[in-house]
Amino acid sequence: MRLRYLSILIITVLFSACSAEKDEAETLNGYPNSQLLVEATELNSLLDDEEIFLIDTREEPGDSLIPGAVHFASIQNLTDQDHPIEHYLIGHEEFERVMQEIGLNNEDRIVIYDEGNALAAARLFYALDYYGFSNASLLNGGIQGWANAYPVVDYGSERAPGNFSVDVQESKFCDISYVMEASNDPDKIIFDVRSEEEYTGADERAEQSGHIPNAVHLEWSNVLEDEGVPYFKSAQEIQSIYDSLGITRDKEVIPHCHTNVRGSHAYFTLRLMGYDSVRAYEGSWSEYGNSPDAVVEQ
Repeated sequence: MRLRYLSILIITVLFSACSAEKDEAETLNGYPNSQLLVEATELNSLLDDEEIFLIDTREEPGDSLIPGAVHFASIQNLTDQDHPIEHYLIGHEEFERVMQEIGLNNEDRIVIYDEGNALAAARLFYALDYYGFSNASLLNGGIQGWANAYPVVDYGSERAPGNFSVDVQESKFCDISYVMEASNDPDKIIFDVRSEEEYTGADERAEQSGHIPNAVHLEWSNVLEDEGVPYFKSAQEIQSIYDSLGITRDKEVIPHCHTNVRGSHAYFTLRLMGYDSVRAYEGSWSEYGNSPDAVVEQ
């Protein structure tokens, strides 16, 4: 009897220790909104789910698509070709139309991927979030992370037209007048994710070069692993970077770059990290740097 009790006690202690280690690992490495980032192993287990809508957002996928993926070149197809601001996001009616055309339904769960750095994938993620679709995730490491362990196919899939309907989320968007006021607001952070050269003005891409007054700078790619497959760094690493820059959850964060492609990447990362008050500046430097009324620092 005593031996049986001792065995149960040992098993209980070992189980508690393992659970504690697991909880600690999740605390150190888990993202606050972990549902927004899917690993290849998880995606592989989801491919048979009929409600999973897998989207390849690369410009040219070639012959290496994940089985079941629909191809949608997001950066090209989400650009309003007639808008005076470079690479500006298409309007809500056009977005609804193209999403319905590729087969998006309101009840779907989307997993988005690209070549690996998540730029094209995050651009679609932001558009979906802004236009009211909240059940989308990114594949960590994109096709690079997938192809390391799982097979690819040389053709894309097609779906019947979907029923997606737009519900614009104005709180996730801001214009240049909002940004100008926010630059002097201590409760708001202008988050510049361009290169160091763009930020300082050495790389001139508009009528004015430099940065928005009081903008915090961090190049978009610094949240990705430096070598190998460009996976996102751990939550602990990313949070440490944000903390060092004073990017805290009690403030509204406004990411931007030159055309809000890199800004969309920062938008996704902030959402992944549990920042709920985030507004992307869609016009970005393409608008701000070419505005005669804009104040610029170098």
